[in-house]
Amino acid sequence: MATSTYRLRVGALAAAAAIALTGLAAASPAAAGETPAPVIQLDRTEFPAGDWGTGFHVTGTGFDAALGAVTISVGAAYGPSSGEGLYETTVAPTADGSIDVQVLPVRDAAAPDESGYPRTAVSAHQVVSPTQNLRSNSVPLTITPSSAAPPAVTIAQVVSPEQLAAGLTVNFSGFGAGEPIYYSVGVLRAGAPITEPGGSQEAAADASGAGSFVATVPGAQVGDVLEYFVTGGNTGRNVNAQVPVVAAPPAPAAPAATPDGPALAETGVEPTVIGIAALALVALGALTVVVRRRAVVAGR
Repeated sequence: MATSTYRLRVGALAAAAAIALTGLAAASPAAAGETPAPVIQLDRTEFPAGDWGTGFHVTGTGFDAALGAVTISVGAAYGPSSGEGLYETTVAPTADGSIDVQVLPVRDAAAPDESGYPRTAVSAHQVVSPTQNLRSNSVPLTITPSSAAPPAVTIAQVVSPEQLAAGLTVNFSGFGAGEPIYYSVGVLRAGAPITEPGGSQEAAADASGAGSFVATVPGAQVGDVLEYFVTGGNTGRNVNAQVPVVAAPPAPAAPAATPDGPALAETGVEPTVIGIAALALVALGALTVVVRRRAVVAGR
């Protein structure tokens, strides 16, 4: 997916979030006081962060079959007036204005912090006109802390100017199985990028949610800062960090020259010397035996 397409997709989700989050306040019928607002229900409303399981079942009534598709939105509020869309899907209402669909979001929802945010909710709507929607009630979700390992990024080599110029291997893990991974890598000098910012690059996670990519940034100097952003295209999981650029480690010293023949570590005596000494001992032993035998014969 190209970066521009990705941004358009994020923009669509942001619009969906506005609808879902507006629903947190109150449902709004197509014409207040004239048409009852649609009503939706979920069979499950509690999930651990980062794990939607099999999702949730949505049933609803009160939609207008003549208006066409019903959009079901999952949105997260990060404050009283800010939020984003996590997921959306559409379903066709029946002739009597009811819906019945299983929903499985792919983007993670985060557990709220001590402020009570983010708050996650589900709502549904139909488009009446470019400026008007027929909206259902909003169903809050309870997102609990997760014990799953968060996404992580590790760098395989020393972050030196030489390695950045040659290509730095960046490993990632903890993302969704097979999801597209978008990343950008740059070098900062005195807080400013040394090259013109470029668009995101794309990699892919394997079945375990892990993978790697190679980042090349020529022109770095010792004292610069490597900055990277890694984001899961489906789950929204992300990692960003800064790493100082350091000097490359010195090359290891060449090993000292050694004699052609192996020497004993303890004595330094050559094996040939040992062999000669052994032969001398054998010869001396043989001479002793001959002398003793002659002495015995002479004594008879």
